[in-house]
Amino acid sequence: MSFSVDGLSFYYDTVSSNAQSSSRSDKATSALSGLSSDSSEEDLVNAVESFESYMLEQVIKQMKDSVTSDDDQDSTMSQYTDMYMDATIQQLAGEMVSEYGGSLTDQLVDQMKRNYGIE
Repeated sequence: MSFSVDGLSFYYDTVSSNAQSSSRSDKATSALSGLSSDSSEEDLVNAVESFESYMLEQVIKQMKDSVTSDDDQDSTMSQYTDMYMDATIQQLAGEMVSEYGGSLTDQLVDQMKRNYGIE
């Protein structure tokens, strides 16, 4: 089996992108799983915002994938576009949660306070 340089580069970028996505997922999951009845409201808010940001990032990526096509670009350009687009989407999702996520964040925090018995 032989790989071209572009094929190997594409494989590396795909693995790297999947690892980054998994890392963000792990971060959101660990923030939520690290909560207990001893957690502060600030801990709850941070965990919920991390989770919301990750979920919104996934929604935006799915929306992007449904309206874009890689057929118009060569594989190298597509890799660079995907890399920068993923970083932009991640930042956008975080900013959207910070700016507009108040109502949902508050509802999730209130529910988690009840679940963990935090007053």
